[in-house]
Amino acid sequence: MPRDAGALVARLGIGLLLAAAAYLAVCWWVTRQMPATVRIEGINVGGTTAEQAVARLDRELGAKAKAPVHIDLADSGRSIVVDPAGAGLALDLPASVAGLAGFSLDPAVVWSHLTGEVDRPVITVVDRDRLTAAITQKAKAVEVAVKEGSVTFPGGVTTVTDSVTGIALDIADTVGQVTRTWPRQSTLIAATAVTPPVLSQAAIDAAVRDFATPAMSGPVVVLVGDRSASLAPADIAPTLTMTLDPSGRLVPSVDKAALAAKVAAVTSPLAAAPQDARWELEGGAPVLRPAVPGVAVDAVKAADLVVAALTAPDRTARVATVVAAPAISTETAAGWGITEVVASFDSPFPDNPARTANLTAAAQTVSGTVIRPGGVFSLNGILGERTADKGYQEGYVIEGGRLVKGTGGGVSQISTVVYNLAWFAGVALTEHHPHSFYISRYPEGREATVYWPTLDNRWTNTTPYGMLVQLWIADGAVHGRMWSTKLVDVESVKGERTNVREGRSLTDGSTECVPQPVAMPGFDVTVQRVIRRGGAVVTTESYTTSYDPQDRIVCTNPDHKT
Repeated sequence: MPRDAGALVARLGIGLLLAAAAYLAVCWWVTRQMPATVRIEGINVGGTTAEQAVARLDRELGAKAKAPVHIDLADSGRSIVVDPAGAGLALDLPASVAGLAGFSLDPAVVWSHLTGEVDRPVITVVDRDRLTAAITQKAKAVEVAVKEGSVTFPGGVTTVTDSVTGIALDIADTVGQVTRTWPRQSTLIAATAVTPPVLSQAAIDAAVRDFATPAMSGPVVVLVGDRSASLAPADIAPTLTMTLDPSGRLVPSVDKAALAAKVAAVTSPLAAAPQDARWELEGGAPVLRPAVPGVAVDAVKAADLVVAALTAPDRTARVATVVAAPAISTETAAGWGITEVVASFDSPFPDNPARTANLTAAAQTVSGTVIRPGGVFSLNGILGERTADKGYQEGYVIEGGRLVKGTGGGVSQISTVVYNLAWFAGVALTEHHPHSFYISRYPEGREATVYWPTLDNRWTNTTPYGMLVQLWIADGAVHGRMWSTKLVDVESVKGERTNVREGRSLTDGSTECVPQPVAMPGFDVTVQRVIRRGGAVVTTESYTTSYDPQDRIVCTNPDHKT
C-alpha cells in the first residue's frame, strides 16, 4: 500500500474513534438527565437527574399530598373530610420519573432528550379497602335516615314532628372520584342518594290545620238529656292517633273502645248504675234483694259523636241512654238456692276484751259473704291484713312454738269456725293449716289458723248452689252458720292420739316473755270426713295432724310484759 494511502486510512480511523468518543460523551451527558422539557403533574423537572426530579416533586407535591380531601355531599350542605395518609393514599415519585433518565446510545433517545417534550401525571398508590373504610366511617356522621313526620297529642297538646329527607353518600362513586382526582383536587362533589319521606310537609300542615288544632282546642261537652259533662283534651288525647293513609295524607284514628270508656266514666254521675241481685242477712236469715236495672250512656255511639264534636263549631256531643242490665239477675241469684242451714258450728272462747274485739271485727267482716257455685272462699282475701285501723287490737299469736304479742291475735278462732262450716257443708277443703300445738277449745285435727299473708284458709264451693257464711259473737262464743241447699250429710270420725310427746318446762328472762303455765303433750291424730248423699257414702277423706308439744314457760324477769 502506498505511504499516502496508509496515512489516510490511519487518519480516518483516528477520526472515527474521536467521533465515536464524542458521540459517547454526548450520549452520556444528554441521557443521564431528564429530557429538556419534562412536566410531571405540571411541575417542570426537565434537565434534572432522576434523584433531583424526585426531590423536586416531593417539595412541590408533598404539601398537596398531605392536605385533607374535602368531599361535599351534593345538594345537602353537608361534607366530610378525609386524611389521605389515614385513607391509604400515597404518591409513588420514583415510579413517576422512571424511564425518563438513563444512559442510552440510541440516537432517537438522544435526540428526544435534546428536543422532546414529556408531560405526565404523578403516579399514585391507592389502598381501595382503606379508602372505602375511611369514607364509610366519615359518612356515618353526616348521612341522614329518612323519617316520616307525625302529629301527636301528649297531654292534650298538639305536637308536630317534621318529616326528614334521607341522605346517603354513594360510597363507590366517591371512592372512584378520589382515586381519579387525588392529589390534583382537594375538594370534590360526591353523588348522594336522596330519599324523600312519603309524608310531605304540606300533608302535615293540612292535618294540623284541619284536625289536630281544632280537636285539641278545648273540652267537648257531652249532653245526657238536660245534664252535661265534659271531656278535656287530655282525656281525649290518649285515644287519638294520626296515621298515614295510602294517598299520603295524615288522617285521625280513634280507639273507640277507649274513648267509650272515657265517656262512660265522665257521664257515670249522670246515669243510674244497675244493682245486682244479692243475698243479704236480715233478722238472722238470708233475704234475696232483687236486681235493679240501671240507665247508662250509649258509650259506643257516644264515641262517634265525640269524634264528630272535635271539629264541630259547638264542640257538643248529644248522646242517648240505654238500659244497663245488672251483672247478676234476680233469676240467677235465686237459682243459687240460699234457703237453709247446711252446716253450723259454735266455738266458745275465754274472756279477754282485746281478743273479743278482734273476733268481733273479723266476724262482722266475714258474715254475709256469698260464694257462688265454683267460687273460692279465702279468709285472708276477705279480711286483708289485720291492722289497728280496721279495729284490731294486740292479742296472742303462736310464733316459733311460743305465744307472742301480735295485732289481730285470736282471729284463728274465726278461721276454725269457718273451717268447720266448710267441713260439714261437704265442700272441697282447698287450703288450711292447723296450729303448731294443740289448743283445747278446738276439735282435735279439725281446726285452722291463719297468718297474714302466708297462711290462708280457703275452700271451694263444689256445689251447684251458692253458699252464704253467717258469723256472730254472742254469749262467749263464735257462732257460725252456712246457708245453701242441702245436698249431703257429713260425719266426722276422730281417731286416737298417737306418738304422744311431752312438753318441757323452760324459763325465760326476757321482758317480752309470755307465760305458758302448763306443759301440754304433742301428738298425732287422724280425722276422717265421711260424706254421704242419699244415705250412700260418696267419699271418705282422711286428714292427719301432728301437734308439737306445748312447753311450760316461766317468765323470770319481773318487768316482763303480760
